[in-house]
Amino acid sequence: MNWIDYDKGSTISSIGSECGKIITDIEHLSGARITIEKDGTIAPYSLTLGIYGLMFHTEFAKTLDEINSYTTFAKSKIEEIFILHKVPEEKQR
Repeated sequence: MNWIDYDKGSTISSIGSECGKIITDIEHLSGARITIEKDGTIAPYSLTLGIYGLMFHTEFAKTLDEINSYTTFAKSKIEEIFILHKVPEEKQR
């Protein structure tokens, strides 16, 4: 349960960075965010994710199933990054 609604769900139905309607906006308690938009300017669905202070990425999909599948994948990879980030750099090799 490390993922919670971003800003208590206040962004749902607003327009996101890809000019689509936000349908999901969640935040990881360790410092990451995933936003899903519908009907943006580039694709039917878009997912933006960011790990605060580290990286930002946008993914596009034709269907909700595709974007939901990518969300599951992205959440697991973000969790892995947070685990690795706790390992001292000299022990990461």
